[in-house]
Amino acid sequence: MSAWALHGRRGVVAISMTQIAAWGSSYFVPAVYNTQIARDLDIPVAMVFGGITIMLLVGSLLGPAIGRRTDRIGPREILIAGSVFLGVGMTVLSFAQGPVGFVVAWVLIGFAMPMTLTQTPFAAVAQLMPHASRKALGMMTLLGSLCPPIALPLLAAMEPIIGWRGSCLALAALQFVFCVPVHWAIRVKPQPAIGGPAGEGARPMVAPDMRRKAFWLMFAAFAGAGFVSWGFPVQIVSVGQGYGLEIGLAVIVGSLFGPAQMVARMGETAFGDRLPILVLGLSSAAIMAIGCALPVIFGGGVMAFAAGVIGFGLGSGTMTIVRVVGPLVVFGREGYAEIMGKLNLPLNYLFSAAPFVMAGASSIGGSSAVMGLCAALMLVSIVLFVWLIRMTRN
Repeated sequence: MSAWALHGRRGVVAISMTQIAAWGSSYFVPAVYNTQIARDLDIPVAMVFGGITIMLLVGSLLGPAIGRRTDRIGPREILIAGSVFLGVGMTVLSFAQGPVGFVVAWVLIGFAMPMTLTQTPFAAVAQLMPHASRKALGMMTLLGSLCPPIALPLLAAMEPIIGWRGSCLALAALQFVFCVPVHWAIRVKPQPAIGGPAGEGARPMVAPDMRRKAFWLMFAAFAGAGFVSWGFPVQIVSVGQGYGLEIGLAVIVGSLFGPAQMVARMGETAFGDRLPILVLGLSSAAIMAIGCALPVIFGGGVMAFAAGVIGFGLGSGTMTIVRVVGPLVVFGREGYAEIMGKLNLPLNYLFSAAPFVMAGASSIGGSSAVMGLCAALMLVSIVLFVWLIRMTRN
């Protein structure tokens, strides 16, 4: 059995791989199969994308309870349960005949979200390498950047061969055949600390009487950045077109944010421990704000839009790491999964509205309204990060 045990760095890489499988088997399915699902189930295409909203809402409601359970019994059983729920959800989706089956499937996938897509994998990685949690979580988000270029082509390639229903069954099988055994093999064990008696997150940065204030400050700082990160990519091509780019060029320029995110995460994984995590959050917010403001200041154009997209990608790439490492460092390792669940509950509700708000801004004021709104939200995040840094230093 020890030959199958996954712990330390091997465990982190293994969970990163199951993350790619989990996100590819859920979040990216509507992106590729939206028209086919809508046609066969006789539902609007908008409802197909609404599956993501159902997933977010259900997962958010369960997040705090799943977090408490993870802190109490450890992540292994929770990860296994999440893979089972995701596999069952994809099976139900493959056999769905109408809107009822579709909704039931996404509710089941929503159950899986906090168990195998978000907070529990982060908690597992933090426990697998407690002496280097930040680097481990950075490695996980870096490897997670590989999900779109792996999942999207594979999903597209499967559909002509076995159809979207067969593809969903194959994704369900992936959870049972690959993810469940990998999660079963995860072993969390104490690790020797490097550079300190208990490693990162061993002691919280805020006093008990300041935790509530710090929690809501962190929520507000993450809210602005996350709202932009969930809302802007959906509008990125239309924003480029609004600035005069042909659709083909808008797609090419808009896709630059993905490589920019990966470069930023590679840099953070290699050198990020030289910068305090909240200072990294402040820097990320500043880069995102500058990037979003550039097209507004210069009135659009290819170069200004490209610079804005790259700035957004660089800042949002490292901000993802701040969102998973920040709560660990500020509030401590104890109860980390529960804290993540409590943060994700209001954040995910807020993020579910981001695409609609950005679409409304675009229809009212065009591309500059979208970019101006993004820049304004990031300026608010900058102020809140400064406030949070001052609080933790005191």
